[in-house]
Amino acid sequence: MIPIYTTEGIPVADASPIEQAWPVWTDHDDIGMGLDHLAHLAMHRGAHAIIALKINTYWIAGGSVQGFVPRARHVLLGTAVLLSQQPGSAAADSSNP
Repeated sequence: MIPIYTTEGIPVADASPIEQAWPVWTDHDDIGMGLDHLAHLAMHRGAHAIIALKINTYWIAGGSVQGFVPRARHVLLGTAVLLSQQPGSAAADSSNP
């Protein structure tokens, strides 16, 4: 999985400059699965990381035998970033686990 940060940039001292950025988002009932889906969406287009992660939660009515039980849904929004490939940079090294 690619790194996901809540900060507005890559908090790594030797991080390469951002070459491209685009928004990614998903709506899920499980935050962990939502993060996985968000990372998959970003990786599909070649992103090295996601920055500026925001998570908003809202409630929806759920049906059950005992009545309506509210269920939480989570909207996850971030910025997928592609870092420039400079020799010795964190982005260049991230492709070699």
